[in-house]
Amino acid sequence: MTTLLGAFHMHSDYSHDGLDSLEQLREVSIARGIGWIGLTDHAEDLDEEIFGEYVRHCASLSDETFRYTPGLEFRFAGLRGMHLLALGVTEWMTPKTPEEFFDQAARSARFTILAHPVLCKYAPPQVVRDRIDAIEVWNTNYNTRYLPDPRAIDLYHEISTARPEVVATVGLDQHDSRNDREVRTVFGASDAADPIAALRAGAHGNVGRGLRFDSRATIDPGEMRSLRVRRAALDTVNRVHDRVMFAARRLGIA
Repeated sequence: MTTLLGAFHMHSDYSHDGLDSLEQLREVSIARGIGWIGLTDHAEDLDEEIFGEYVRHCASLSDETFRYTPGLEFRFAGLRGMHLLALGVTEWMTPKTPEEFFDQAARSARFTILAHPVLCKYAPPQVVRDRIDAIEVWNTNYNTRYLPDPRAIDLYHEISTARPEVVATVGLDQHDSRNDREVRTVFGASDAADPIAALRAGAHGNVGRGLRFDSRATIDPGEMRSLRVRRAALDTVNRVHDRVMFAARRLGIA
C-alpha cells in the first residue's frame, strides 16, 4: 500500500439522520478503497452509555484492512450554523459553549474541525479562531462534490496566517452511503497507523472530483481566480435549480 484513503465528517445510524449501520458503512467504504473513516455522529443523539457502546462498536469493526476513529459533531444554542467536530474522542463530552468544547476536547479528543463555515457565515467566534485544529474548506453536502468553497479557503488562510499549525480538511458530511460525493483525504503509507497524528502534522492531501490540494490549501493564484468564477457559476445553477424544484413542489408536480 503506497497511500491510505480516508474520509471523515461521516455519519452512521447512531445519528438520527444517518442511514448506514457501522457494518454497512465499513463494507461500502472498503469497496471504494477507503481504509479509514473519521466518524462524526451527532452528539445530541447519544448519551454517555450509548457513546460507550459506540466506541466499542467502532473498535470491534476495526482491523488491518479498515479502521474507524469515533468522533462527534456538536452544535451550540444561540450560534446558528456553528458546528464543531471532535475526532478521536475517548471520553463522553457535554459542552454547552465553544469554550467548553475546547476545554473538554483538550482532555477527551485528539483533533477538532470547524465544519462547513458557510453555515456560520464565515464568522466563527474568536475562541474557534484561537483554538481550532482545522477548517473544513470543502463540505460536499453544502459545497457540492465538484468544487471547494473559496470563502472557506480564505477563512482558513486568514486563521492560519496567525496560527500556522491549523490545517485545511475536506469532509463528505455523509448520511447515506448510496450517495458518494467522492472527496477523500490521502495519507502516506507511513501514516496509516495513526491518521489523526498525520492530520495534526499536516501530512495529508485533499482530493476531490474538481480539485486537489495539500493540507495548507496551497492553490495557485490563477487557479484560485478560476475557482471563484466556477464556484459562482455553479452556485447560480444550484440556486435556479432549487427555485424550480420549490415551485414544482408548490404546484404538486414534484
